[in-house]
Amino acid sequence: MVDFFGNVPDIVIDKILEKLPIRMAAQTSVLSKQWRRAWLSLKILVFDSDFEEHSDLQKCSRIISNILLYHNGPVQVFYLYIPFNKSKDHMSHSQLISFLSKNGVRDLFIGNDPFSRMDISSYIFQCNEIENLKLLCWNLNSPPTDFSGFPNLRKLELSFVRFKKTNVFRSLIENCKMLKKLKLEKCYGMDHVVIDLPSLQTLRLSGNFQSLTFRNVRSLKSITLSLHSIKTLTFDSVTLLASSCQLQYISFNGHLCKYFAAGGVERSSLVTFNHLDELCLTDLSLSEFGVLRDLLSMIKRCPYIKKLIISVITDENVTQDMIHFNYNYKLDHLRKVNISGITGSSAELKLVEHLLAISPVLENMFFDSGKLCIESKLKMLSALLGFPRASPKARLLFLGKKL
Repeated sequence: MVDFFGNVPDIVIDKILEKLPIRMAAQTSVLSKQWRRAWLSLKILVFDSDFEEHSDLQKCSRIISNILLYHNGPVQVFYLYIPFNKSKDHMSHSQLISFLSKNGVRDLFIGNDPFSRMDISSYIFQCNEIENLKLLCWNLNSPPTDFSGFPNLRKLELSFVRFKKTNVFRSLIENCKMLKKLKLEKCYGMDHVVIDLPSLQTLRLSGNFQSLTFRNVRSLKSITLSLHSIKTLTFDSVTLLASSCQLQYISFNGHLCKYFAAGGVERSSLVTFNHLDELCLTDLSLSEFGVLRDLLSMIKRCPYIKKLIISVITDENVTQDMIHFNYNYKLDHLRKVNISGITGSSAELKLVEHLLAISPVLENMFFDSGKLCIESKLKMLSALLGFPRASPKARLLFLGKKL
């Protein structure tokens, strides 16, 4: 009898096992002597919702502990998700993180149930080889006094994390010299945020902050700010973003645009983003007083953009915003525009008309009108087709279902 499984190269076995769910990987131990313990040397361990769904949390915890007990070699990638439907139980994760810190973990994700948020183990600060760290729904205490940062950390994602003290975030990142990507999503206990990371290239912030300050961000190329509340964003910080780094992508949400429109950053109209390729402005209520004016002002501050993305929201409280349109100003590099949520309001049509008139190299302008009825779409299309276009190549295209 030919043994199809007994002479497979170890590197091929490793690649096969890495593609399998952990339960299925364990079942390969019956294939042959060569496979019997191969899965216990996996460098990638994933315990996701599929693994958890067949057992209670305590049983899952025992299984994970046994796997780590018999595991051979380093664990470079570890993924653990605790589903919300097991919120009545608690998984002891302290020993688990201690094990990982001693076995060279580089990529670590631990997701917790939002309704039973616990303190993450302090052993997390001993993961000195960590390169990618993602935490979901945990409490984070201050690092130990001897903590000197994560020397190899390149990507940090914190979602729905509560910082137990105000200085925790600063202590966490101040010595992360290699950090290139940072995402903070609706975290708590960090009202005053200071971003001082010379190596940072990509930044995504969402949530509520009292103040936001940028200092040394000379490598920053992409920034996404989805802020629901902010009181202070200094002119110096905005100037720093425009002058000290070469930002290629900016995404601001509607609240931040309102903040600019209300004068939240004095003299912000003096700032120009000369390196920007793509501008994304989301959740804009163009009918609100000042929003359309500030939108056009923001676009004007980005003279070299090639792509413009705008999403609008419907507002029944329509106000007339008197705006002087400067048709002498041109967007000489803009080639693609995408406008979603459009309903055909007067403010939206004014915006489209202006963009068509000042974009001499525009190629495509896409519209996503969502659930707008056919009659409304046809009426809007009739108005759009009547607008003059500075670019002879400009096409107006509707996404989704055909009219």
